[in-house]
Amino acid sequence: MTPFEAEDLFLHTTLRSLSGSTAHDGVAFLHGSADRAKDRYRSAAWLLRPGAGGADDDLRQLTASGFDASSPVLDPEGRRLAFLSQRDADAGLQVHLLDLDGGEARQLGALGHVPQRILGWSPDGTRLLLSVQVPWAEDDDDDPDAPQRPRVIGFLPYKMDGASPLVGRRVQLLELDVASGEACALVHGDFDVADAAWSPDGERLAYVRGRSGAQRHRKDLWFAAARGGNAHCIVDGLASIGAFAWSPDGRRIALAGSREEGDSMTALWLLDVESGALACPFGDRLELEGGAMVWHPGGERIAVIASRQGLHEVLAVDPAGGALVRLDAGLRQATALAAAGEGLVAVSASMSEPEELHRLDWDGTGMRRCSDFNRDWFAERAQPRVAKRSFRVPRVDAGPGHDEAAEEEVDAWLLLPAEGSGPFPLLVDFHGGPQSTALVDLASHVYRYILLARGWAILLPNPVGSGSYGARFARRLRGHWGERDLPQHLAIIGALQEEGVADDRIACTGKSYGGYLAAWAIGQHRRFRAAVIVAPVSNIESHSGTSDTGFYVGPYSMAGEITEVRERYHALSPIDYCQRAETPTLLLQGEDDQRCPLGQVEELFANLVRCGRVPARMVTYPGGSHQFPGTGRPSHRVDYHRRLAKWVGHWTEEASAG
Repeated sequence: MTPFEAEDLFLHTTLRSLSGSTAHDGVAFLHGSADRAKDRYRSAAWLLRPGAGGADDDLRQLTASGFDASSPVLDPEGRRLAFLSQRDADAGLQVHLLDLDGGEARQLGALGHVPQRILGWSPDGTRLLLSVQVPWAEDDDDDPDAPQRPRVIGFLPYKMDGASPLVGRRVQLLELDVASGEACALVHGDFDVADAAWSPDGERLAYVRGRSGAQRHRKDLWFAAARGGNAHCIVDGLASIGAFAWSPDGRRIALAGSREEGDSMTALWLLDVESGALACPFGDRLELEGGAMVWHPGGERIAVIASRQGLHEVLAVDPAGGALVRLDAGLRQATALAAAGEGLVAVSASMSEPEELHRLDWDGTGMRRCSDFNRDWFAERAQPRVAKRSFRVPRVDAGPGHDEAAEEEVDAWLLLPAEGSGPFPLLVDFHGGPQSTALVDLASHVYRYILLARGWAILLPNPVGSGSYGARFARRLRGHWGERDLPQHLAIIGALQEEGVADDRIACTGKSYGGYLAAWAIGQHRRFRAAVIVAPVSNIESHSGTSDTGFYVGPYSMAGEITEVRERYHALSPIDYCQRAETPTLLLQGEDDQRCPLGQVEELFANLVRCGRVPARMVTYPGGSHQFPGTGRPSHRVDYHRRLAKWVGHWTEEASAG
């Protein structure tokens, strides 16, 4: 078998942006890959037409490899593809149209503003709905046409990770006539539009938009006439709305939304269009992952991706709050979903199989793979042994009457090398969030497979505070970061040592909240021989004022505003415990990270160096966002995954042997 190396990320294909319909069986999607020579990414639009059996699936590339494509959307009949591409250097990014029966793609009109997404087609196939970025004057002294204008900031968030600053521009809504190429504004104003769709009869326009004012992180659902007139807010009672989908008859809208700002757990909501009544039929029983929602043609079911027990499953749900039927199978996590005629197509992956396209039936009786983009090259590598296990751990809940001996069960993924009985060196991989789960995501976790190929075991726990195990389980960590979840990690490590799976060669890593927990761990315990901390929260108070989302996520996570519980912000900040750390520590950070900004890792590094108790090294990646381990410059990603594996190997095995 070929050993897994960091350069294997150049063999990895990403599959995203699915577009399909119940009216035809075609599904368009983006095929992405890393270009080693140019140190960038390529993306092309492809089409899948699933057959009755796997042998007659039609899978073909639609757009030329020399021109990147984005935002592919099939027309209502499945005969034309609209997509964004820059095929003329002077014209910039423009909308293009491709006839799937043959011919070359052609540019539609000439947009004067930068398009962001193609949101959909009109039901009659004559118009396209687009979100575009337009210049905006923030005050009377701000010139939107100035080439190097100052940034006039009067609201939050004024920046978002992975995007250009939000000030000086607004995201607005256009319609583009397919026949003439003429564009006209539908919705515009001092706000940003996030999503939009025409009703099935084409008479109404629904759109999600941010609020005006000083705090703009909350999003509401608005209605308007088809051409944008008579706009009015229809849903403003939720903290935020992520996505929505019209029912086939246009009488209901399914929404993905959250009740409380800062809460990352998303529920399914149903809006009665005529009355405006809003209901949450499943309550906390159903936690959505992303915003994929597909109505059955009859309107009696909705297919969603739900986070349950550490998995991202495709479910068919009864809008009335009845049955939840799983449509996929196995220890998998789905990342995208679309209608495909009488069935569905999903992108999903497991710990031992990178993402592929899969066709699903609405009754849950059939699931089959329709692509082999990653299967062949990954099969040449030694396959890890994968188990999802439950462990008895302490339930650390402070408060009157608490039973110090109380226990509970939590889940954890355990990945073992292809061969060997142990004990193995063990990497404990703390997940982000914290209201998330251990992710099945090869692109961001290549280092796991490098270490598995070198004889390591990988532990991925879902302790208290994790999502997918119910709202009460997740919210128990509010105001108790590190205090309630780290003891559970340590208990699982102890159990694996007793089983003979692991010895005392223990290392830890984590990104975002996982980076926080790794930083917290080295200041509280001497259990770890090496640590790699990625894009952490190290100072909760300063993070709340410098992160793109910290001003409202911080008060939610700490269960209080800074002015109310400032001592809690300090007591739970890893920066205050650097003098205790004795673990060799590597810090990795994207320089343009706005979610956990560069200053967080700089504070931690400076304090570790100043204390002088441990070897410490900081590596920053120019241009890297919060997601750089999976989507950053390919050469940076190779360095990141190789460097992480080398650091834990050196300080856990080689240095200890010496």
